[in-house]
Amino acid sequence: MTTRKFRIAMSPRCFRFKPDALESHAPHKPGVYEFVTFDAERNPKVLFVAVAEKSVYASLEGHLDGAASPSIKDLFGASPDIYFDYVASADISDLSELQDIAGALITKHSPRFNSEPLPSSGRHAAVEVEEVG
Repeated sequence: MTTRKFRIAMSPRCFRFKPDALESHAPHKPGVYEFVTFDAERNPKVLFVAVAEKSVYASLEGHLDGAASPSIKDLFGASPDIYFDYVASADISDLSELQDIAGALITKHSPRFNSEPLPSSGRHAAVEVEEVG
């Protein structure tokens, strides 16, 4: 096994995490998503990273209705302004590699709400991500 470097592009911007934003901004396909807040200087702070196996839209909806953790109550307990972001494109060869990208983003950002073992496809000895465009 070797080190795999993924080139990823995040969504064009972060979107406010609220029900009416999901339909027009959350993809209806599998992917990696993040919950983000910003400090007073507008620096992002990633609170949570996850893989949406069915669709980013469905996973975000699960957080809103309490079916997924962290719940909306947990998120808004951490900050009054929560946004979501997602990986818009990545050079993956298989959907299982979304696990690798999520694991690398968790390692990079050390999100407050990620405490489980790092997700991994098990296909690579080490993983890196490079954010492009």
